[in-house]
Amino acid sequence: LGVFGCNNKADNTPNDNTTNNTTNNTEGNKYEGTEYYRQYNDLYSTNITPLNNYTMYGTVEGVNNNYKNKEYPGNEKYLNEVKEAYRDSRDKLQSFVDGLKNDAKTEDANLKAANDELIAEGEKLIKDIDAKIKKLDEVPKDAYDKTQDEFINLVNDTTKLENETTNEFDKMIRDMNKMLGINTNSNTTTTKPSTKTTK
Repeated sequence: LGVFGCNNKADNTPNDNTTNNTTNNTEGNKYEGTEYYRQYNDLYSTNITPLNNYTMYGTVEGVNNNYKNKEYPGNEKYLNEVKEAYRDSRDKLQSFVDGLKNDAKTEDANLKAANDELIAEGEKLIKDIDAKIKKLDEVPKDAYDKTQDEFINLVNDTTKLENETTNEFDKMIRDMNKMLGINTNSNTTTTKPSTKTTK
């Protein structure tokens, strides 16, 4: 996600534009105008697109670039901002997944299979985000005494998990958008203030 919560790789370059720029880019797409298309598009616009607001937390470089032109809030406040970004990302992803389960219905076998896979991967991503939040809650108060650079690196390292699911979720989102003929005019990622996977 910008979508948050997971692994940010360099090939995902989210757009800072938080408005929904979805348009149909496939003439004659058989899903255009279907109830599923409408429901998915609404869920995506409401829950996934806003996650672009959190792309700055994805890498140490992104955080440092963000604070080049504005004042760093201090280590404790920065940590609280990161945790809040993860919580909001988790809540939006949960709403997206719940909407896919409960509202985005289809009889098309291929679309149903893609929807079910997206739900399963989204649930894994939510678990990853919960694990990251738990780790961030365990950052000791004495770490607030570190320098800004040291603390930003510490927070970034704290959010690293083995076998993160973000990239697979991001790929599934892109594949679903392509299947439906939706062009978001960006490579939206569902990773929020995430980090690179270390294996």
